[in-house]
Amino acid sequence: MTSVPPAPEEDTANFDYLEIANMELRRAIISEWQQTMSTAALTTVVCAVCARDTNISSIVFVKPRKVDFALLCNPLLPDNLQPSSYNRVAYGGAILHPKGLTNIDGLGDLRICKECRSDLARPRMPRFALANWLYYGLEKLPNSVSDAFRRATPVERILVSRARASKISYKFSELPGHVMYKKPAVTSQRCVKGNIAIHPQDTTSFNEVLPPSAESIRDTVCAVFVGQTKPDLQTIRQLTPILVRKSRVRIMIEFLVAHNPHYRVGETFKGFSKSNLDNLFGPGTQGVDEDVLCSMEIGHIGRSDGVEGATSSYIPGQEDGPAKDEEGVLMENVGYTDNDDTPVNYRRMTMVALAHCLADGRFLKVQAGSKLIPDFRNPNLLSWLFPHLDPWGIGGFHKHERFTPLTMAQQLKYLLSVHDSPFRKDPDFAFVYYNILQKKAVYDSVTFRVSGHERESVVQQLLKVDVVVLNRLIAAFKENPHYKCKNAEESSILKLLLKVNAVSHDLPGSNGYKIALRNQIRGLINDEGTPTLFITLNPSDRDHPLVRLYAGDEIVLEDAMQGEELSRWKRTIYAAENPAACAKFFDTMMTNFISTVLRYGRSGRGLFG
Repeated sequence: MTSVPPAPEEDTANFDYLEIANMELRRAIISEWQQTMSTAALTTVVCAVCARDTNISSIVFVKPRKVDFALLCNPLLPDNLQPSSYNRVAYGGAILHPKGLTNIDGLGDLRICKECRSDLARPRMPRFALANWLYYGLEKLPNSVSDAFRRATPVERILVSRARASKISYKFSELPGHVMYKKPAVTSQRCVKGNIAIHPQDTTSFNEVLPPSAESIRDTVCAVFVGQTKPDLQTIRQLTPILVRKSRVRIMIEFLVAHNPHYRVGETFKGFSKSNLDNLFGPGTQGVDEDVLCSMEIGHIGRSDGVEGATSSYIPGQEDGPAKDEEGVLMENVGYTDNDDTPVNYRRMTMVALAHCLADGRFLKVQAGSKLIPDFRNPNLLSWLFPHLDPWGIGGFHKHERFTPLTMAQQLKYLLSVHDSPFRKDPDFAFVYYNILQKKAVYDSVTFRVSGHERESVVQQLLKVDVVVLNRLIAAFKENPHYKCKNAEESSILKLLLKVNAVSHDLPGSNGYKIALRNQIRGLINDEGTPTLFITLNPSDRDHPLVRLYAGDEIVLEDAMQGEELSRWKRTIYAAENPAACAKFFDTMMTNFISTVLRYGRSGRGLFG
């Protein structure tokens, strides 16, 4: 009788991660999470030098005698723009943020972040100091102008901007569950919510006069209504986000022309156009101050199961409206990026990159007069695109007078970190400049490769390419990827491009970058095995009080967790008005989950192994 050998013992080492965390580990994770997410750990303080909201652990109190205030002065800033919200003379003329001072009436201790403190000790001006042309003088605006910029609707801001880099679409929807649903339009405006979709443009468009012409406005903004019935003019006139007030537009334009050097009348800019202002609402409306633009396209989509399925959400209370005593139309912002570098568009991408090089690194917008408008290193562009954020024209990107140079990425990150900064609340500033950064990254990372024996010949031919014809080809291939050349000049350019390979390095956000990450995931699965547990996190910026803390409210997280005093509608409006605080909240939640709950990169196991 043959004996059967015993089965080998199963190697359980590979299954250690399936072991359920014991109570001691769970309690340790909960305790650490509570400490990490506490008010004491997350409270921010304003740095007097750079005005950034800084974690309290990175703030030091500095005696004034230890600060060289000469390093924090900007003698080039006009006297009428120097800050007056504190005793500037007591602080040696330094440009500081009053919330970083312990005494605004006289000399006192300063709260300074460790980064700025390190630079001052060297000694040198901190690169993010307000004195480094990062002070925008908003407090020095006349009251009427400040009020106009603050109250301006998104459409009014379009009318006072010299340049535009995006197109905006509005969608207004009825809220079916609301108490005022299907009531007369005059009395049911509280049951309307809206979305703003911000679409990038390939090039920056330039306005020769302000307000711009009707044709320019028609290409920039539109509105769509979703509901049971088609809205009438009376209904449309009650939706404040798309209304325009001529008197407010005129105040802003006249101020910019008189005080902003980037809006100075000259060969390329003719200034204020009274005729365009008078005709904003159509012929014969010169005496009407507030209405809807006659040139704005307005459409209607009937409510149906298909529309509901395409626009529905699983978030609880997403369709809630305001209570009877609450006002406001909720406008949620959605931004789109423009980096579709799929193989279908490879030929167009190559042509765009070549056109960029031949145009000396600029974006070409062919209009009347064929103006060149540089996107990347243009100190005027910020004020051209967002005059309400830089009304005096003193804080643009790549400003030549800046004492310590900053890259666009550095300044953009800084502006979104400044305490109570209007840049943090603007609905399309971050979207527009993210797209500009992405375009810059594309052109910085693209290189051309050709066969060695053809190099000299190809280079000479590339330098002779007609940029006008090349840009015409780019537009044609964008409209029709299967475009056929119409003349010998176009055919010769395409034949030349067949000899050139465009090679791009890793570009975050591009399709190639996403494919590379997916390949990494596939490699991990092949090496480590398929995932055993999938986790989905949905941090709710609307419901978590941390958003209010990051937006500047003085609250105690531990108390607020017990129950919000704000209604769900007010919390929704608050989150929509503070996009930067919501983004910071999401990053905090995800980072702490990975570090505290998963304990990734730390010794010992986390909750899931």
